[in-house]
Amino acid sequence: MVMDREELNLLLESAQRWFSDNNSFGARVTSFREGHRQTPEGWQALAEMGWLALPLTEANGGFDADHAARFALIRLAGEHVRPEALETHLLLAPAVVEVSPDQAEALATGAMRLGVADLPDRNGITADTLDGTCILSGRSGPVLGSQDATHYVVFVRDAAGVLRAALLAANAPGLSCEQARLIDKRDTVLLTLDRTPGLWLDQADDVGAGQRLRDLVAAGQVADAAGVLEVGFNLTLDYLKQRTQFGRPLSQLQAVQHKMADIFCDVKQMTALAERLAQEIDASPKGPWPTLPIAKAFVGRRAIRGMGQLIQLSGGIGVTEEYKITHLYRRLHVAATMFGAAEAQLARIGVRDVLQAA
Repeated sequence: MVMDREELNLLLESAQRWFSDNNSFGARVTSFREGHRQTPEGWQALAEMGWLALPLTEANGGFDADHAARFALIRLAGEHVRPEALETHLLLAPAVVEVSPDQAEALATGAMRLGVADLPDRNGITADTLDGTCILSGRSGPVLGSQDATHYVVFVRDAAGVLRAALLAANAPGLSCEQARLIDKRDTVLLTLDRTPGLWLDQADDVGAGQRLRDLVAAGQVADAAGVLEVGFNLTLDYLKQRTQFGRPLSQLQAVQHKMADIFCDVKQMTALAERLAQEIDASPKGPWPTLPIAKAFVGRRAIRGMGQLIQLSGGIGVTEEYKITHLYRRLHVAATMFGAAEAQLARIGVRDVLQAA
């Protein structure tokens, strides 16, 4: 059942209120040295409101929300710079239920929480299969959604170089975690695996399934970035309307107006790319999604550039950690670099070859 516009608006209105009233962005900025951390009761509240059941089918006790609805909620979470890794749950929970249907209730109630490990810069994780169980060894990249995670999704390349995805319990034997923080001060861990048993989330004969799951996580970062960039633009616009120079608001200066107009175009392009990507995933769940590498590269090339210009327009306060724009910039960096940075995404569509040929 696809959510209609009225149902989606009601969901987003309730989310807007809850995000503002519970562990708000402003409250976290005042204590930024402690990190952008979710409250212990926060995830349970998401479950009680039914958000965690959104991606699950009706047969599994969910609402079968399409990706357009999920992206809208992820984007709103980005606007509020939420510390909860809501996007990993909304996009990967169905894949977990597909291979392990008895986990549907745990996912919907918040008892099962997913952290997703990125690929490391080098080496990585090796895999063997023993009696249908994957045995993993090696070291992962940073984990998105590590705080209170009960399970980790990790990506590994097999002997043929094909990317595959596996699900590991956080208390699995041979698994250890090194605590760290992302640049935006969200908690993360680096996983070390020593013959750690897990469950394949893809079938060996479904070539491309592992890459597809990683692309889903990357798509979540695109939706998150769309919300982050828009709220950064609105924050700066309000500042420019209030701050005066030479007897008039900064927003009336022509050079400032031209700069903001350019950034406004970036905001609208980012939003359009996220919406188109959601439509492509809904139309073709197994891919391909041609907008994904373009949209993810846009985050790393244009969105970050636009946010940097917003910092410049904010003046000296824009570079202080007590002001919100700095934290938005850092969050965009996480969205841009994790699960495929701009260069890697552009390489997938052969941009360099096209430019050289031209």
